[in-house]
Amino acid sequence: MKLSRGWQRKLRSLFSMLDKNQKRPYSLEDPSDYWVKKFSEVKEILKSVFREKATMIEHIGSTSIGIKAKPLLDVLVVVKDIRDIFKEKEKMKEFGYLWEDEYIAPDTAFIYKLDGDRKIENIHVVPPGHYKIDEFVLKRDYFRAHPDKAKEYEDLKIKLNEQHPNDYPAYRAGKAAFLLEIEKLAKEWGGRK
Repeated sequence: MKLSRGWQRKLRSLFSMLDKNQKRPYSLEDPSDYWVKKFSEVKEILKSVFREKATMIEHIGSTSIGIKAKPLLDVLVVVKDIRDIFKEKEKMKEFGYLWEDEYIAPDTAFIYKLDGDRKIENIHVVPPGHYKIDEFVLKRDYFRAHPDKAKEYEDLKIKLNEQHPNDYPAYRAGKAAFLLEIEKLAKEWGGRK
């Protein structure tokens, strides 16, 4: 029996959710200039692949704010039309990347690179005006402008890593309330509603 594309997508999404929720070990590393250099390299690849379709390429996540972080580069790419990037996603495979649509949210693409079974790069692709832009960029800028909050976040990450070194979903769940509060503060700080 052949499943429709819609059902295939739903099943992929379900399996991705199950994969995201599996217990697994993870680590935190000290801040390093490596991430700034790595972002510059990845940005050049993205610019060469997406060209004029990309309106913004930003380093996001903990490695962008200079605190302890998982050894993982997070990048945000805003494209003019999320429905018009199939060739670009396929081109990223030539650089060793994989991709999934709507992995993090509707109307998004998720491009990633693995080292063995561990993700080492996450590239979140969204259209203009997508709510993930503020979630990623505004929160990053808020942390950069408020080092006391960045330190508080780092301390929470260290504590959670000590409590749940082999349970990544528990680590993520432990950060959720704090990050929601930061998102609220960042929106107020950035003049967003």
